[in-house]
Amino acid sequence: MTTKVQGATFRYSHTIGRGEEAGTGFKNPVSVARGEGDLMYVVSRAYDYRSDSKRITVCTVGEDYIGEIGNAGRLGGEMMDSGESDAPGSMVWPTSVALDKAGNVYVSDEWLNRIAMFSSDGEWLGAWGTQGDADGEVDQPAGIAFDSEDNLYVVDTGNNRIQKFTKDGQFLAKWGQQGSGDGEFDMPWGIGLDADNNVYIADWRNDRIQKFAPDGSFLMAFGESGPEDGQFNRPADVAVDKEGLIYVADWRNDRVQVFDAEGRFITEIIGDATLSKWGITKLDANPDMKMQRDIAQGLEREKFLRGPMGVVVDDQDQVFIVDSQRNRIQIYRKIPPFFVGLYDGGRL
Repeated sequence: MTTKVQGATFRYSHTIGRGEEAGTGFKNPVSVARGEGDLMYVVSRAYDYRSDSKRITVCTVGEDYIGEIGNAGRLGGEMMDSGESDAPGSMVWPTSVALDKAGNVYVSDEWLNRIAMFSSDGEWLGAWGTQGDADGEVDQPAGIAFDSEDNLYVVDTGNNRIQKFTKDGQFLAKWGQQGSGDGEFDMPWGIGLDADNNVYIADWRNDRIQKFAPDGSFLMAFGESGPEDGQFNRPADVAVDKEGLIYVADWRNDRVQVFDAEGRFITEIIGDATLSKWGITKLDANPDMKMQRDIAQGLEREKFLRGPMGVVVDDQDQVFIVDSQRNRIQIYRKIPPFFVGLYDGGRL
């Protein structure tokens, strides 16, 4: 049998979000996680001048707003603790979000050097983490991801290593050091796992992706600095779908690149955004704002990605791109590859 698999293609679905300090929008979003059913959790890192904008927004893929988790957040109508940085639920530099098998929400915080834990409905469960470079200590933790056994991998950015913990913070393993060789890192940031629990790391300053076995053994690396196909300019995140395709949020090149399981370039996504339902609702309620948009120049550039910081692919082949500098999530659907060729003695 002779077959040829055509490169995967992606169809734009819709956009969620707009720039908002609270409520139906995001402020400098940096990470997204898919939850049970239609739920999604979006980290707004915000900016230092509005600390109350740092939060986890809970919404649906269909753009229904559910509530907020974290600093000054509201979920189910109840106000959560806020104020001092060490208060329960507070965030300073939230960086990544992941869910365990029970649906509990884990958030890494670069400034506080901890992993915060919330229940699926926003209840504060506690936090773990201590700043340092000993086993189990962290320095500017960034990307986090759970494996199939509910162990949590943490990108320990300041220490240029990866650490593995139980979900309650018990140290299990580590690997990596500063450098540019195999298994070395220079400010690693994002993380993704495949179906076999292999670990993929967005090696930010080395402009590459590295792949490791679950025990930290080096498997492969791909990428180099530049703007061309297969090159990166500060890769921020990486995800792997159920077929093994690899997605990289290429931050400074304003795109997401897609690769096969061997690290060979397939295609790129540069953005096709339309106004979100939340954005349309705001314009309908503010005629002056709508009029200004109608006469504005250069809005055709608004559809493109700008500084994407995160990418996630769910089990329905939906691709979620965290379009950070435009305060939104762009969603695409992967179109299954088709086959051309003939089966020996008959039609394929």
